[in-house]
Amino acid sequence: MAKKDKPVVGLDLGATKMLVGVLKGRRVLSMVKAKTDPAGGERRFLSTISGAVRQALAEAGVKPGQLAGVGAGCPGIMDCRKDRIVSSANIPFLKDYPLARKLKKLFSVPAAVENDANMGLYGEQHFGAAAGYAHVAGFFLGTGIGGALILDGRLYRGSSGAAGELGHIFIDPLGPACGCGSRGCLEALAGRLALAAEAAVLASRGGAPKLMAAAGADLRKLKSGALARALKAGDEALRELVRRKAELVGIAMANVVNTLNPELIVLGGGMVEALGDVVVRAAEESMRRHAMPDIVRRVKVAPARLGDRAVLMGAAQWVRDQRYA
Repeated sequence: MAKKDKPVVGLDLGATKMLVGVLKGRRVLSMVKAKTDPAGGERRFLSTISGAVRQALAEAGVKPGQLAGVGAGCPGIMDCRKDRIVSSANIPFLKDYPLARKLKKLFSVPAAVENDANMGLYGEQHFGAAAGYAHVAGFFLGTGIGGALILDGRLYRGSSGAAGELGHIFIDPLGPACGCGSRGCLEALAGRLALAAEAAVLASRGGAPKLMAAAGADLRKLKSGALARALKAGDEALRELVRRKAELVGIAMANVVNTLNPELIVLGGGMVEALGDVVVRAAEESMRRHAMPDIVRRVKVAPARLGDRAVLMGAAQWVRDQRYA
């Protein structure tokens, strides 16, 4: 088979779970999910990756010797000059960590590691909503808010590899503390944890009876799926809360529009998958109210298409492109 047709592995590495996929061309041959245990340390982390990759290869009918490379998307700040993860807030041992070198040694193939939001947008560029666009911003709304940029058709990584932290666009000087150490960041105001905290208060005060019946005011249970079910059941106060959070995302989108003049903004992540039109519509309307009219009228907004496959598909394509560039 041609070199570019050889199978590659894509990894989506998170603090609670990892997804592993084997890809050949555009096809995902197999996909395996495994639990991540940051408290278990580096050895357990690498062992879990190794086991999940072996399982995915077996399910795909691919022998290890047929593999062309391994690509990974991982949350955290990257240093592309040193090819290291500077830090990853929820996986503490990934500090100044050479994960690409570790994966290369583990599987005896070329390996590449990038920020997970970057890989999500890269996947959407090659296989999903951003295909055919050269100037794109991506907002990925999950527990936090990730961001990524494609400029002139290429993933924009900045001077060291840390560009695209759109979840840390400054919104409110009196806003809540953010995990980055600042206050009033978009993520601290509109990420799922922020939404869940306010939804819990709303439910406890009787403002969201459907949510209260389904999940109570327990933050651990107030995930995107529970919020979506309560919206569908008719919790209008909760719907208004979701809209207000999405409007804050729209303000950040407007800042990106005015600064970078993109053609397309992709909205993805678990909140968008679960809450769909409510989030996308409110964010787009807010963006159009706050951005410069002559710039924003040319900007399209689209939901991501790849769902939970975006990061692993992007990472697989990334290592393929790095190897055969």
